[in-house]
Amino acid sequence: MEQRVTHLYGYYSEDPNYPEGIRCNVEAIYDPPQLSDMSGTAELPDPKRHVVEMIAAALGLERVGQMFTKLDQETILSETEIRKAA
Repeated sequence: MEQRVTHLYGYYSEDPNYPEGIRCNVEAIYDPPQLSDMSGTAELPDPKRHVVEMIAAALGLERVGQMFTKLDQETILSETEIRKAA
């Protein structure tokens, strides 16, 4: 078992059903190079990041967030995890 972190790509759209009238639409997930184990993750330098950004831009997408796993759901997030999530 290991934890993972991914980057979310999508776009923002107007929607009166959401707070402040804006909704985030996620269309793609990118799994960057990383070292992972049960205690967390560490992103590695990504030589293909510019290609990912170019493809996303060509599709009309931008990086809109990040998602990560947490194995122990009863443990409070660490300071580092809260910063990454923000």
